[in-house]
Amino acid sequence: MRTLTVKVPAGKGQEVKNKAEKLKGKNLSIEQLDTGELVRVHLNNNTVDSFIRSIDNIEEAEITLNPRGVISLYPPQDEAPDQVTDVTFRSPFEIFLGGLQSVGSKFGLMGYAASGGVLVWIGLYTNTTFLLVAAMLVSPFAGPAMNAALAAAAGKSGLLLQSLKRYAMAIGLSILVSFILSYVFKQQHATSLMVDISHISQMTILLPLVAGFAGGINLVQSERDSLVPGAAVGVLVAASLAPPTGLIGMALNFGNWQMVQSGLFLLILQLAGIQLSAALVFRYLGRVTIKGARFADGKENVFRISLLVSVAVLGGLMYWQFNKQPNLQKGSISTQITQTIRNTLKEVEYVETIEVNSRFTRGTLPNLNPVICELYLYNRSDSLSDEQVKQALQSVLFDRIKDEKWNADPMFDITMLDYKGEKPQKSP
Repeated sequence: MRTLTVKVPAGKGQEVKNKAEKLKGKNLSIEQLDTGELVRVHLNNNTVDSFIRSIDNIEEAEITLNPRGVISLYPPQDEAPDQVTDVTFRSPFEIFLGGLQSVGSKFGLMGYAASGGVLVWIGLYTNTTFLLVAAMLVSPFAGPAMNAALAAAAGKSGLLLQSLKRYAMAIGLSILVSFILSYVFKQQHATSLMVDISHISQMTILLPLVAGFAGGINLVQSERDSLVPGAAVGVLVAASLAPPTGLIGMALNFGNWQMVQSGLFLLILQLAGIQLSAALVFRYLGRVTIKGARFADGKENVFRISLLVSVAVLGGLMYWQFNKQPNLQKGSISTQITQTIRNTLKEVEYVETIEVNSRFTRGTLPNLNPVICELYLYNRSDSLSDEQVKQALQSVLFDRIKDEKWNADPMFDITMLDYKGEKPQKSP
């Protein structure tokens, strides 16, 4: 439940109390003041918006909403367990205005964006994964993301543009910081962690959709119903946006345009996906619409245009990603190549598979997309030498990978291990 206090002119307190009673308000009280009357009410989350709208005709009303859950007990006592289990969604009024409270100052936004940019750069430069996690904690991308989605759901074009501007400022500064640091330290080559981030998976679109949904549901749910703290959800949103900003800035410094392309693809994909899923959550679960209490001046077309733009951007990016392999699919294609190699080796009776790894190289050669296939095998044949086994397998595996039309050019590094123990028995 929520606690609201309403200060009204003398004689209006009983009217406010009666309207709260109609909405099943509990523990109602009226306090006489020198300048009017103070009414205290306790309402279920889903009736707060209706209550505020019902007293909208009292222009002098001064409303204070405590955005924290309270436990309100009242007779009969045997119903107490049911009375304290109000886990309904927050009211649209609280969701919208609560989201606006997270806007913060530009100084704080830019300060955290710069700090996040430094941490991302250090993490990528030194291949330190935990520093990337730290950058996700510091990077202030979750706030503008949720504000933009709220603005779209409520049809507030001004707030939407303001939120997108803050987006651009924070992301742009993070990219600039990464670029400057790479330039100062004369970085000329990509690190292995940068390569890993630049290798995009076919399932990458799921991350921003999940991040937007989680961020939206975290603001819609009451705090007692939310099993995940807001900070964790903020990290999820930043996880979609922080690494690509560092990748773009660092790759720009030494002119690796393939990595810049991957970073821009990731960044735009995350922005559009988060905006789409979060706006839908606010609109249809949080009921944040243009008819919400005290912010009814939004325009329906803003929400519709926002959705259309997000869907169009996502559709265009998906077409770009799947139109030509393997440029924007290397993360998942390398996994599929590994699986193909393993399945092929299962058909070869004279080979024992120890380990198989596949990875695309950092760049491309002219008309080639080289993928390094590392195989660690044991030769179980009594008649074939290790070199004969290698040559036979390379021919078979090359044809299998080429048949999949991944546009990948396999290069094999096969190591035949020397088994010192008892020779394994052949499979029947």
